[in-house]
Amino acid sequence: MFRFPAIGRTALVVSLALAANPLRAEEAPLTLREALARTLQSNPDLAAYQYVLKAQDGRITQAGFKPNPTLNSTLDNVLGTGDTKGLSGAELTIGLSQLIELGGLRDRRVAVARIERESLDVEGHIGRLDVLAETARRFVSLASQQEEHKLTHLAVELAEKTATAVERRVAAAKSPIAERDRAAVAVERAKSADAHAEHGLMAARYDLAASWGAVRPDFSTATADLYALPPISDYETLLTRLEATPDLTRYLSEARLRDSEISLAIASRRPGIEVGAGVRRLQATQDTALVLSASIPLPYYNKNQGLIAEAEARKQGASAEQKAALVKARTQLFRNYRELLDRQRELTALRERALPRMESALQNTEYAFERGRYSYLELVDAQRELLAVRASLIEAASQYHLTLIEIERLTGESLSR
Repeated sequence: MFRFPAIGRTALVVSLALAANPLRAEEAPLTLREALARTLQSNPDLAAYQYVLKAQDGRITQAGFKPNPTLNSTLDNVLGTGDTKGLSGAELTIGLSQLIELGGLRDRRVAVARIERESLDVEGHIGRLDVLAETARRFVSLASQQEEHKLTHLAVELAEKTATAVERRVAAAKSPIAERDRAAVAVERAKSADAHAEHGLMAARYDLAASWGAVRPDFSTATADLYALPPISDYETLLTRLEATPDLTRYLSEARLRDSEISLAIASRRPGIEVGAGVRRLQATQDTALVLSASIPLPYYNKNQGLIAEAEARKQGASAEQKAALVKARTQLFRNYRELLDRQRELTALRERALPRMESALQNTEYAFERGRYSYLELVDAQRELLAVRASLIEAASQYHLTLIEIERLTGESLSR
């Protein structure tokens, strides 16, 4: 199995070994490692998420700014009567005021924004794992389609071989003409299924190329041995890894965020002291004087009780969600682990016992058919059984790797030893 270094310990790796027989260079084969690398580099969803992180960086920057000063101006004692008639008794005051934040309010604001950034990083990491898992599934699907295409090729060869044998028997007056027609129809049906499999193979290639945003694939095949089954870790080891996955640690980041929000809400009860200074012009006496001011908000009614209660509830909710998610993940891991063992058993039975016996049975049936001891229907039935066993082998191998992907996605790391 490959271990992909770009995502560290929690790398998502699918256990598909390189094929023993290399293809020609012009056929541009693709390995799983290359598919994952292309996905990390060019996947459209991952590229778009980078702008979410940049937006949060802007929020961190904004949270660190001090409040802007305020320019104030007032004009008193104008347009009245007597001494204040017109502008004769006017008093013009021009000053600046500045809010001085207390209790480390700005630092707490920045802390909330930074922890939100960390939470987004965790979400981004989870997104990368999801995208890589989907790429791995598409890679397995392509490898499976390649094997199915080989199987339909084999079906065509068997059908043509049977048609030739039937033609000889008909020519020798050992079989009825109807069998020749049935054999010809079987060839056409096999060719039609082969063409359909080729279309499915092309679609699987396009699906895989879409993982990194390519318009069309620039490779011809997936270089993989679908039937190579790596050893797997025991269930208890997987269960231990499960609790350290990003899907569960995200709730720890959320709890830290809620703690930070509680601290910010408490500090915001008294946002600070607003102080000011200015100059006042007394028109009546032609004098000027300094003006000093200070204001302190009184947290009498609004003490941010609602925000504090909301943050505390969300923190408790994150803990409850983590427990619920862990229960679901453990259940899913058990189901997948048992499915993996079952597929492993099925593959062993098909590959080591069923397939060799069916190949031997077909050879004996062909031998007997050539000598007139078996009928056309018995030969066709033996061929169908062989093709069915091979199809079951492909299905079991494909499901094994797909289940392995789900386990790797749940545990967040490779199962290779």
